[in-house]
Amino acid sequence: MTGTMSDVPVLVTGATGKLGRHLVTTLLSEGARVTILTRDPHRAANLWPGASIDVRRADLTDASTITDLLDGIETVFHLASHAPARSETAIYESPAHWPVTALGTRHLVQAVTDSSVRHLVYASSVKAMGDAAGASGHPADENAEPRPETLYGRAKLAAERSVLDLGLAGQVQVSVLRLPMVYGLPGQGNIARMIDAVARRRFPPWPRLENRRSAVHVNDAVRALLTLASDPRASGQVYLLTDGRAYSTRWLYERIGLALGRQIPVWSVPLWMLTGAAALGSWIEQVSGRAMPLNRDGLSKLTGDAWYSSEKLRRELGFVTCHDLEQEIPIMVRDYLAAPRQDSANTSAKQTPRA
Repeated sequence: MTGTMSDVPVLVTGATGKLGRHLVTTLLSEGARVTILTRDPHRAANLWPGASIDVRRADLTDASTITDLLDGIETVFHLASHAPARSETAIYESPAHWPVTALGTRHLVQAVTDSSVRHLVYASSVKAMGDAAGASGHPADENAEPRPETLYGRAKLAAERSVLDLGLAGQVQVSVLRLPMVYGLPGQGNIARMIDAVARRRFPPWPRLENRRSAVHVNDAVRALLTLASDPRASGQVYLLTDGRAYSTRWLYERIGLALGRQIPVWSVPLWMLTGAAALGSWIEQVSGRAMPLNRDGLSKLTGDAWYSSEKLRRELGFVTCHDLEQEIPIMVRDYLAAPRQDSANTSAKQTPRA
């Protein structure tokens, strides 16, 4: 992909987010002319000191702030999404998901319609499909009927439809990339939180349950976004992206422990005990409004499937990922051990990861 974005005027929404930072850095390395839409220009400018980035102030929830901000842009990477605080007890039901993700995308699409933009790539989530799709006993693909159960998922699906409707008009090449759990983010993401929890002995020896969860490395996600922007065969298409493997929570627990230099315990916590703890955690959250280390929703994710296939992306565009967790976990653990530790009272890692 090197050089495909050279001198191309691109705009990125959600540039200050976890995936957005990696995308912008890659675009800069390829010589793209990068513009960022953000509500906080000062913060955005500080992320890439000395870089030639055009930072434009805008709020996607307010359509009037986007008018004329796409002048001169050829390609838009739309990554913006509401990021709830981890202290919230129901992060997928945060009321802000709809105005930011669904309405914000609709406003952006309208601005694109009245501009010279030729390509729009939207980074969505498997949550737009609904959890049941990934728990069907086989890897779900793009043919699964979307039935999102959460406000977050419904907002993502509405955003996808706004983008795809734009493509039907024929003026702009659009495509959607649905992402599962993303790893390779230093100190961020569910895998990083699980590493911290295991290292601090706050993650119990997990039951030997063979659940299957898909994931993808952030660098592969960035490469896929660039591929969709540059390949006309992607026009009007929705693609899933995974690293091609499925991981159980027990597998992750063992690999993290081994990378930490520990022996794997011969015992594990019974599922019935975790179920009781999760029920208690959910009750305390309901009564107190405080997020607990484990609740019913978190246990469901840690024991259930979220299994997807990216065969369509490989078959139609020849896209092949370069990373998997087998090779990545030792790297992530090494980086974790090398990083300065925060005071445990001030870190969100006290929570059991809700992967």
